[in-house]
Amino acid sequence: MALKIWVTTPFFYPDMNRPWSELLNDMLSVVDAAEDLGFEGVSINENLFQNYVTNPSSLAFSAFVAARTKRLRILPGVVVLPYYNPLLIASEMSLLDHLAPGRMGIGVARGGSRYQLDRLGVDPAEARSIYEESLHIIRRLWAEDDVSYDGKFFSFPPTTIVPKPLTKPHPDIWVASQSVQGAEKVGREGLNLITAPNYGSFEPYGDLEALLQSYNDAAEASEHPRGEVMALRHTWLGHTEEEALEYFDDFVNEYNFYIAFVKDEGNRASREDRLAARGVGDKDRKYIVGGRVTPETEQFSSDNLADKYSDPILTTPDKMIERFKTYEKLGVDHLSCLIAVGMPREAMIKQMEFMAKEVLPAFAD
Repeated sequence: MALKIWVTTPFFYPDMNRPWSELLNDMLSVVDAAEDLGFEGVSINENLFQNYVTNPSSLAFSAFVAARTKRLRILPGVVVLPYYNPLLIASEMSLLDHLAPGRMGIGVARGGSRYQLDRLGVDPAEARSIYEESLHIIRRLWAEDDVSYDGKFFSFPPTTIVPKPLTKPHPDIWVASQSVQGAEKVGREGLNLITAPNYGSFEPYGDLEALLQSYNDAAEASEHPRGEVMALRHTWLGHTEEEALEYFDDFVNEYNFYIAFVKDEGNRASREDRLAARGVGDKDRKYIVGGRVTPETEQFSSDNLADKYSDPILTTPDKMIERFKTYEKLGVDHLSCLIAVGMPREAMIKQMEFMAKEVLPAFAD
């Protein structure tokens, strides 16, 4: 199977003076273009209480996407399971699966930042255990009737969700992990993996390779078939290398927003550090005020970008195809392109048209 190319709706909202409804319309335009231009699917970001990812419900947005598309695959997430009761997630995903039969999956995670967990009353040190218990419950609810549970975090009497998912055995589950330890666990369980640079963009060569190797080795040693892998990449095409760098500053800005969340959660000095599980961070660090993230101020040079970083990929069609083919050989099955980090709507749609013409045909089955 050839590599499948998706797009992401990141809901990046750096200018809060702009009406949020305009951002919503931008994201819907990306969805419509993906449907019309032949992209495989759309991954829908979600996060709360800030203007980095300003979409409080990927499930709600997915319902709207399902209603306006016919063939596009839809992946809400990642849904941070410790934010929710698993009975509600299982039920709402079943509804979505009926709205878009065979096209719906769900991305799940334990949570990459303590900011939201603190506000929802979830102990960050317990987040992984809550996530694992929640995912176990969801999978049972999709398959069984009269499920009862008495666990550390969730307890309920016999319960049957109605309706059950239309897709059998259930909608695809994609687990987000950015650490070797996490990728190994996903591989052992035979689940699909979503991954991206552990510290935003500007990822050195070799990090993704090491992460995928850990996933593949764990899958091979397990009793389960290997799942599929989706990688997130920041991309922009130009007819020339210079033209491809037109929005370089926007990619740097988006990176600095992300780093504001994770700067105190680990060391980035070595590959081992970058691919280690991040810590829980500092509860009292004030980097969001009035919903506005104070971005970091790290700087990068655009000189020889392709020689220095595996991500972002800001280049010409032939070189983008070459890079994507490399990922394909590494075992990446789906690649979701992040092309909306502050650019005008018209530029984003033209970029997708450019990709559909010059890049997508190289990966047709």
